[in-house]
Amino acid sequence: MTLDDADLQARLRRIETELELTQSSPRPTGGHPPRTESPAPSSSQGWLDRWKANALLPLQLLMIPWTQEIIDQVLFGGGWNLPLHPRSLEGIPGIFLSAISHSGFPHLIGNSIGFVIFSWLILAKSRRDYWMVLLLGWLGGGVASWLLGPNSVHGLSGVVYTLFGYLLFIGWLERRVVPLLISVFVLVNYSYFIWGMFPTHPMVAWWGHLFGFLIGIFAAYGVYREPHAS
Repeated sequence: MTLDDADLQARLRRIETELELTQSSPRPTGGHPPRTESPAPSSSQGWLDRWKANALLPLQLLMIPWTQEIIDQVLFGGGWNLPLHPRSLEGIPGIFLSAISHSGFPHLIGNSIGFVIFSWLILAKSRRDYWMVLLLGWLGGGVASWLLGPNSVHGLSGVVYTLFGYLLFIGWLERRVVPLLISVFVLVNYSYFIWGMFPTHPMVAWWGHLFGFLIGIFAAYGVYREPHAS
């Protein structure tokens, strides 16, 4: 055997050894390459994505009272109202329906603006929180007004005050940057809502606002996350 033949055989043995090692190494199931985790989105990006995904929701919900008011004004001349009458059997449907009934377009427009703004702020944080707070304000406020209210009421303002109460307190409970900034923003820009909870105007159902606000605080305590939670 020549030196060249010995060198060639040594190389062949090395190649065979490398092939055996390659075949014996474990492969991912199904032949797919190993997956790598994508970096988690930043907190601010997550809030923005949630807001974009839910931005139309409050507008879609407002289609219900707007449809009712348009039908009322066009066909009934403002006479088709769905008020809540306290402590009476005929007032029980108002627990569910009074929030979609208004005394006219100015009344509905005023409630719609606050409803949309507060809804967007909560939806940027959590769609789950939004539904819980909304339903508590809608039904809980209706029950409270039926049990304790002095006069008949209708309108979406009680629900708006529930959203307001939640937003005002959730930041101080969770003590995280974005919820706290939202609470401060609401306090600075919408603190005048507080005056609506006092009997300052004879035509304003201030007790419905107060009930809604207290329910919003209760909702904040019910759904908030501990400061150390992710």
